[in-house]
Order: sequence, then structure tokens, then C-alpha cells
Amino acid sequence: FRGLKYMRTILSMFAKSPFKPLVSHIDKVNECVDQIIPLFEAFQSKDYNKVETISEHISKVEHKADKIKDDIRQHLPQSIFLPVDKRDFMHLLSAQDDIADAVEDLAVLMRIKNISLPEELNEPLRDLVRHVVDAANEACSMIRELDDLLEASFGGAEAEKIEKMAADLGTSEWEADKKQFLLAKKLFSLDDKINAAELLLLNEVIKKLGGVADQSEKIGKTLRIFLSR
Repeated sequence: FRGLKYMRTILSMFAKSPFKPLVSHIDKVNECVDQIIPLFEAFQSKDYNKVETISEHISKVEHKADKIKDDIRQHLPQSIFLPVDKRDFMHLLSAQDDIADAVEDLAVLMRIKNISLPEELNEPLRDLVRHVVDAANEACSMIRELDDLLEASFGGAEAEKIEKMAADLGTSEWEADKKQFLLAKKLFSLDDKINAAELLLLNEVIKKLGGVADQSEKIGKTLRIFLSR
């Protein structure tokens, strides 16, 4: 009965718009993204209990996003009409899912060990976190534009808006790469203040943050494919 209910829900969403299920999924992805700043604020203030609580919440929300993703994949009828290539549609869903996965991976890394962050890293880390969150939020916003893009038949002002958002997202990801590199360089210059295990763990955290920006850019690239076909 529960499976039938899910199927009816997903199919009714597709009946209204082929993109509504994607928006339902991106809302959960966005919930994960919204926890990144509180997670790092707790981490930097050494409130490790709060880090644990936020990490667990991220895992629960990511699980809900996974269920929506699985329902879409399972119940998307082979014969349903989509105004885009079905493979591109599913690729977009995967790109969204990759953001939530990256945030969950980040949360898991930050629970491995309680680390006292060197003062020199605080501000550049905050800067990278804010930048990555802005990029991910922009990617989520693009998905919420899909119904308007569909109504515009993937052309006109709405297409130009999406094209600009995708270009801006590409620039933002490039800037995140630069910030990530400079932060990692700063981290490794402090090897006299932090032990090897903590240094490597923090480097993985920095790389995973960059991964959130990388996955966000994928959404822009995929939407550009929609516009080009």
C-alpha cells in the first residue's frame, strides 16, 4: 500500500509537470546545504556536540532526498512524454543527488575527530564555506526555474536567464577552486601547529567543500544541455 501511495504521488507530480519531482528533490538537497554554515560555526567554536547533532540531521535529510530520487527512478514511466531527453533528465537528478551526497560526506568527515582549528584558518575557511553555500543555493534556485523554462519552450528571456545563471555558477566554481587551493596551502604551512592526522583530515574537509561547488556547477552544465537541444 505504501509503495502504491508513493507511485501515485510521483506519477501525479509528473502529470502536473515533469520537473515537479525534481523540485521536490532539490528542496531536500537545499535543506542539506542550509546546514553547512551552522555545521562549520559549531566546528569552529568547538561545540562538538552540536557538530554531531547537525551531522545526524544532515544524514536524515539526505536519506529523505534519496527516497525521493529512488521513487523518481523507479516510477518514471518509459512512455512518459518529456520535453527533454530522458537521459538528460536523469543526469540532472543525479547531479542534484551528488550535492546532497557531498554535504553528507562533509558532515561525516567532521565527526571523525574533534579538532581545534588553528586561528589562521578561521577566516579563510569561513570565506570558502560562504562561497560554496552561495554556489549550491544558486544551483538549487536554477532547478526551481524549470517550470518557467518549460512554459517558455526553453527559449526567450527565461532561457537567457538560465544561461546567465549557469555561466555565473561556472565562474563561482572556478573561484571556489582558487579559495580551496589557497586554504589548503595555508593549512600545510601550519604543519608545526597541527599533527599529521588532523592535517590530512582537515585537507579532506577542504576538498569535500570544493566538491559541493563542483557538483553544483554540474547542474548549470546539465541545464545548458537542455537549452542546446
